[in-house]
Amino acid sequence: MANDFFDRNQAYVLPGKHVFNTPLPPEQETQFRSWVADRGVPFDVEAPVSDYDMRGFWQALQAKDPRAWQSLNVNDASMHFPDYWKTPYHETFSNESQWATQDAPTWDALDRLVDREGNVVFDERSQLKRR
Repeated sequence: MANDFFDRNQAYVLPGKHVFNTPLPPEQETQFRSWVADRGVPFDVEAPVSDYDMRGFWQALQAKDPRAWQSLNVNDASMHFPDYWKTPYHETFSNESQWATQDAPTWDALDRLVDREGNVVFDERSQLKRR
């Protein structure tokens, strides 16, 4: 499924070579894995390809980067992290990602991800109704 999202999102990836999963030195990797486990972060630390650069988020959190925040998603009551670290493998890859072009889909006020033509790519609220 992630490859389907990558295929869809590939047109919105900034040109150049990218590493979508921040590599950490061994000591930081150990700390990161403890953080994931201790806080119940929904992330597979063993995944070779990921839809979210959680290591990059964690590193930014440690550095007190103001972009590194987490909150409760009002639509599904799950932990939410900023789009800045979403990779093109994510279903809701948006122009807020560090790897996205500015013409990538954007979020509207109704929690919908829309493309430049106004087509809804993902409707977060309708996903909640399906659960």
